[in-house]
Amino acid sequence: MISSPARRRRAGAAGALMLALAAPAARADEAPSVEHQQIPCTVPEKAMALCATITDDGQVAKARIYFRRSGDKFFSFVDMVFGGLSYCGTLPPPRETMDALEYYIQAIDDQYQAKRTSTFTVRIQPEAVCGFPPVETNAARAASITVHATHKKQGKKLPGGFRAAGVTFVPLTK
Repeated sequence: MISSPARRRRAGAAGALMLALAAPAARADEAPSVEHQQIPCTVPEKAMALCATITDDGQVAKARIYFRRSGDKFFSFVDMVFGGLSYCGTLPPPRETMDALEYYIQAIDDQYQAKRTSTFTVRIQPEAVCGFPPVETNAARAASITVHATHKKQGKKLPGGFRAAGVTFVPLTK
């Protein structure tokens, strides 16, 4: 049977539509995108709020902020929660004795693809010096921070350099 030119055009259009619909599935294995503006400084004795725009071709399964006192061996982490526009997490307050802390943000999607930012250094400075510190303004979040260990050698308490009031530390047991 010989097909008409109109029928061939319809078949070609249908095939192109099927390819276009199948295209997103072909890219469904991409890692999440994490966009975050580095924080240059913060103030001592106040919890820090850090946010990032995290997108994925599927679903974001986890978003975390890994942090440590500058020079420490192990990172700890706090989970980030989606707040409508971005993912945010609250870090425990750094003590006045700390010079700097390091952090990075990592996201994992529902296909176990991971993406992280570079590691950033944040100087701990007096309020008069640090112009726009990322201070957590929600008192409830600042008073109920859960920090997770990443290594069993971190022990059972929050690493030195951070104020432990209002912080629950979850040690690594295995």
